Amino acid sequence: MAITSATISRRVFLGGSTAAAAFGMLALAGCAPTTPAPAAAAKGATAAKTINFYGNSLGEDAQREAWQSVVDGFAGEAGVTIEPVVYPYDQAATQLALTGRSGKLMGVGQAGPWQVLSPMGVLADLTDLAEGLGIPQGVLDSYTLDGKLYVLPLTASGVGIVTNGEIARDAGIASGMSVEEFSTALEGIKAQDKDLIPYAAVTKNPDLKDMVHWMWGFGSEVVTDGLECTIGDAESVAAVTWFVSLLDAGLIQPNVNRTDARILFATGRAALYDDAPLAATFVTTNGGTQDIVDNIGAIARPTSGGNDSYNRGWGGGLFATAGEGELTSREFIKYAATNVAAGTALYEGSAVAPAARSVADQIPALAKDRFQTEFRTEISEHARGAAWDKVAVTAQVDTAIGAGIARILAGQTEVQAGLNDLKQEVQDLLDANA
Repeated sequence: MAITSATISRRVFLGGSTAAAAFGMLALAGCAPTTPAPAAAAKGATAAKTINFYGNSLGEDAQREAWQSVVDGFAGEAGVTIEPVVYPYDQAATQLALTGRSGKLMGVGQAGPWQVLSPMGVLADLTDLAEGLGIPQGVLDSYTLDGKLYVLPLTASGVGIVTNGEIARDAGIASGMSVEEFSTALEGIKAQDKDLIPYAAVTKNPDLKDMVHWMWGFGSEVVTDGLECTIGDAESVAAVTWFVSLLDAGLIQPNVNRTDARILFATGRAALYDDAPLAATFVTTNGGTQDIVDNIGAIARPTSGGNDSYNRGWGGGLFATAGEGELTSREFIKYAATNVAAGTALYEGSAVAPAARSVADQIPALAKDRFQTEFRTEISEHARGAAWDKVAVTAQVDTAIGAGIARILAGQTEVQAGLNDLKQEVQDLLDANA
């Protein structure tokens, strides 16, 4: 991608509030298989008997056991000590920014707020570690600056269309559809059962940033690699106009947020909705029947005019600091990303597949999980990061997009005028620290 560290240095102010906003990036859960080529560490990289591990996972009950097994596995194999530096999830960006500026950052960190560190020149290039792992290129691009990969993804998925497979099959809904074919199929579902919501799309904040997937599918960049906002172009206008037409036709419903959509789908009141790969888990936790669990599926997002299908990237990974301890840090990341036992532990602890296809294919439980396998091929393989995911205002941009789309869906403004206003708002955010 064409975003450079110089671009980010101009745009990112590493003060407290903006640094905290950087954590709007991606969550983390890890994974892993066989050993890639030897690490290509930078000149000046050294080994260390002790490195730090910065993150929140060892402080959270849900992730602690899986991550502790990864830390212990590597420490025992390499004969080194991993010192946890644990902070709450919502304080990560601020804590890392302060430690980075102090010159004391050394080791491996979970990737959520990596953007605050990239202008400091403290991150190691991990490009070689990704070779041969089968990680989707769109995901790698979202962590790459100046041709250097600063985060090795451990999980790489997306927010995609989840289906009640039985209903979807009967309606002819499948991957590879155009938006016109998709609309027609939704109309068929509505005609068959007027009490069933064909598509429980998010139509209420805080998740209306989902509109970005559709804009991409209509051919809009939304924000270019050079951080120029294109919202309001013909393609984004067409995408939002089409989405509004679904609302007008009763194929989607107003005032639905992600939690609402999960409940509607789980209870059999909606045929499709958008979610991450934990969708099957959410069906169970929201009281879904075994029939819905057994029939859950996933499709590639429909597009317009033969454009590529994309889903906004969702996942996480690890970064390493350059110089002191870099060799050991790189080995730890390689272990977390390529060791099958590590990958299995992280998968079992998160129910999210490893980013590395070479690892995921070796996890028996994952191979038996029909939905996760389908989600990987139909959604994760089409994941991409947004250009603004690389800058510390990523959360504010997402919030602005959601609010702008909400105004349009509420009828407070026409599509073109609303998107023109949104373009200016997003561009102002991107330019704020120039």
